[in-house]
Amino acid sequence: MTMADAKTGMAAAGEANPRAPLAKKAATVVFSHVFAKENVNGRLEDFYDMPAKGQGVLGEGSYGKVCKARKKTTKAEYAVKEIMLKTKKDVDRFEVELDIHSQLDHGNIVKLYEVFKDIKKVHLIMEMCTGGELFDRIMAETEKHEGSAFGEKDCGTYMRQIMRAIVYMHKHGVAHRDIKPENFLLQHKGRDAEIKVIDFGLSKKFSLDPANKSEMKTKAGTPYYVAPQVLQGKYDESCDIWSCGVIMYILLCGYPPFYGDRDEDILRRVRKGAFDFPQEDWKNISNKGGAKELIKMMLTLDPAKRPDAPTCLAHPWFSGLFSDVATSLKPDFAQSLRKFRHTSRLKKIALTMVAQQLHEKEVRELKATFVTMDKDHDGTLTAAEIIEAMRQHGLEIPSDLAEAISKVDTDGSGIIEYSEFIAATLTKAQYYRENVLIDAFKQFDADGDGFLTVDELAQVLSSGSKSREVAEGMIREIDQNCDGKISFDEFKEMMGNENL
Repeated sequence: MTMADAKTGMAAAGEANPRAPLAKKAATVVFSHVFAKENVNGRLEDFYDMPAKGQGVLGEGSYGKVCKARKKTTKAEYAVKEIMLKTKKDVDRFEVELDIHSQLDHGNIVKLYEVFKDIKKVHLIMEMCTGGELFDRIMAETEKHEGSAFGEKDCGTYMRQIMRAIVYMHKHGVAHRDIKPENFLLQHKGRDAEIKVIDFGLSKKFSLDPANKSEMKTKAGTPYYVAPQVLQGKYDESCDIWSCGVIMYILLCGYPPFYGDRDEDILRRVRKGAFDFPQEDWKNISNKGGAKELIKMMLTLDPAKRPDAPTCLAHPWFSGLFSDVATSLKPDFAQSLRKFRHTSRLKKIALTMVAQQLHEKEVRELKATFVTMDKDHDGTLTAAEIIEAMRQHGLEIPSDLAEAISKVDTDGSGIIEYSEFIAATLTKAQYYRENVLIDAFKQFDADGDGFLTVDELAQVLSSGSKSREVAEGMIREIDQNCDGKISFDEFKEMMGNENL
């Protein structure tokens, strides 16, 4: 059985889900971190240079296609996913996908920037990943090594990123439900490329409250990777762990643990949950406390005994492969956080927008710092994790640091999310560029008239009945000519002013 056979898909119907927040937020929320906005000011072609018909196509599927596009203002390249809407069911499923994807903020989840809709189709503007699918990388390695795939270190590098994304999604009440190599893209073609989770079309929100948790029923997934409980129509988010176990098995040997010439043969083996490690391919793979042991844990038939994502990441196999030596923290790291505390409210939000829009190569060092501080691998930081990292690097802990860290939390969630951390630690050289500022300004300027109004700012806030009052205060801080709105020039001056 070859990996190429794993392209077979299993039809799945999406469940209708209510549009609800990923997780309950604190009452003091200021800035709602829903970065992807629907563009209502024009057509896709008004803002992006699209390739000629038949060119620039990155992938195709039953939904439509993905192609390259170049933003007219910045000349930056993006991936544009076209989704054809044929029925009300398609529309409902897309709304769920958009709702979930727009709220995810993690370095190993592909970014969604913008959405265009018309009667027949939807276009999602997403982060460009040029390294292709993990599936294709596995195929190339299998051919190169005559049957085997990756060594344990390379496998561990990929699996650690995959599991970190799963920890984050599950912590935020999202089950992906279609984990497979085709749904992971590589940032670039190099061997050190980061992995990015894509395609939330089958994703499902679930309650984080055990008392209110309900089982999922839709039979969604792909035969080689689907968990037995999904086939029974009675499962929870642990279905993703099973699928990750299948991927880890394939990464190490090049073929799936459950195989067959037909879908029904594959699914019969999946239901039994019986697999082995053929001696000729697995004799050099670590067992006790190693890769085989972790795979067995992830492919545990009983979901109640199957480990969750944090437990998988805490397995000795990962710690044996990686020393997790943190990148060096700059001596002025604490000062960056303390300075952000006194930044104007609008500038904090704008910097967070910028952080979400910047290409990863521009913030690679900051991302590495974030990842090494994130000791529980949940894709967020606590004050304790930040302070502990500073202690390990011998940095002085200012008495007001805890307060400064709390001000980095611009959405009031009680934790520091990825884009919040990047926003607080960006240098002026990284964000004070005309094209970057224009993009950030347009994130607020909903009607495209060149001014930010109270109503537009209130839309990005989550302060309930006080949103308008907070927005008015934000404008007063910046509005130099007292006309009750903010021009781009005023916005640009605010971003360049070190005292705002």
